[in-house]
Amino acid sequence: MDLASLKTQNITEEQRFMLQLDDATAFIDYKVGKSGAIYLIHTEVPEEMEGQGVGHKLVRESLAMIEKDELKIIPLCPFVRSFIKNNLSDYTHLLAEGAKL
Repeated sequence: MDLASLKTQNITEEQRFMLQLDDATAFIDYKVGKSGAIYLIHTEVPEEMEGQGVGHKLVRESLAMIEKDELKIIPLCPFVRSFIKNNLSDYTHLLAEGAKL
């Protein structure tokens, strides 16, 4: 698997950011709130892909898409919250008003 060549996709109909890995899929489920903020609910990486940077790539690319669309986030998923805490200076501006880490 060449992780660098893979790109995260936003599947809006499913409200899911998705990274297709061979015959497995990593994803972040989300919901769009009434204010337009994106609630990042759940991240899942296939067990066989854990520890290879797949989750970090998925979160990083998902946040880049959200930023490009000038949206704000409310990270409910513990993995996403942890990623943002570890990279706080890069992502603080994406947090919706009142969002907690």
